[in-house]
Amino acid sequence: MTTISKLDAAVHQLNLAITLFFKGDYLASLTLAGAAEDCLAGLCTAAGKQVAADHIADHHEKDVDPAVPAGKRRGVVFTVLNRARNAAKHADRPDENTVEVDQIHPLQMLMRAIPMCASLEAKPSDEIKTMVRWVHDHPEVQQ
Repeated sequence: MTTISKLDAAVHQLNLAITLFFKGDYLASLTLAGAAEDCLAGLCTAAGKQVAADHIADHHEKDVDPAVPAGKRRGVVFTVLNRARNAAKHADRPDENTVEVDQIHPLQMLMRAIPMCASLEAKPSDEIKTMVRWVHDHPEVQQ
């Protein structure tokens, strides 16, 4: 049996998610990136550091339909942010028999996870460095 830290486990998942992303396996990449992002969010919360999804929700809460009560707008943002990840990992609705996965879905999880690795002072892996360069070289994905 091997014992590793939660941070090391999340970085390992993230590295594999990046590798699979570049191989075009967006479903497996999404699943692993989502697991890493969730673990990293918990670690950030425990360390008193900002969670990437919270930052995104803070920014986009104003974009939710004003007819939605103010106290529920954040929930709407999180539903959108987590839709692809949740669709890939849950099978609890009988009306959902398929999963749609595109390049953007794992990319969103990867881009949420990577800044939290930095915040938690994880040494950037070669995979993370490659992903950051790829995003920099593909400004269209930053829209």
